[in-house]
Amino acid sequence: MNALIIYHTVSGHTKRAAEDIAEGMAGESVSAQLLAAGEVAQWDVADKDIVVVGSPCHAGSLAIRSGISGPILSVLKKLQTATLTGMIGGAFAVHSAYGAQRTVNGIEKRLRAAGADVSTPGILVKAGVPFSIVTGPMAAEQSRDELRSFGRTLAQAAKAR
Repeated sequence: MNALIIYHTVSGHTKRAAEDIAEGMAGESVSAQLLAAGEVAQWDVADKDIVVVGSPCHAGSLAIRSGISGPILSVLKKLQTATLTGMIGGAFAVHSAYGAQRTVNGIEKRLRAAGADVSTPGILVKAGVPFSIVTGPMAAEQSRDELRSFGRTLAQAAKAR
């Protein structure tokens, strides 16, 4: 089985979360390819069983914003022109204070619109410093364990199909 984990990061927190998810998938014998949002092309999803998308939370608590970073919004638009039918979809967001649920909900909505089966609720990770591009505190080990568990759950869902 193959997975694609797409992420955007400024300070490294979202990339680290993607790596933790991939580690969880590896424990279930799923090979995960990690790609930064700027590296994604439509054909990258063609042979995947799982597609996971992660974004830092960008003003996700504001009603006027989706909370999804611009590079991830661009990727989601590309994915909507591809078909994710038959694939398991997943979402995660890294936030420093609040608003990540809105970010995850927005990603999940777009994955469903592209045909993905998004039955596992997305995951929120607290890390970093509000309104800053400074790295700030990394995610707690408990959050990292939850990310690995999320990866395992997505892999198990794909295997059950």
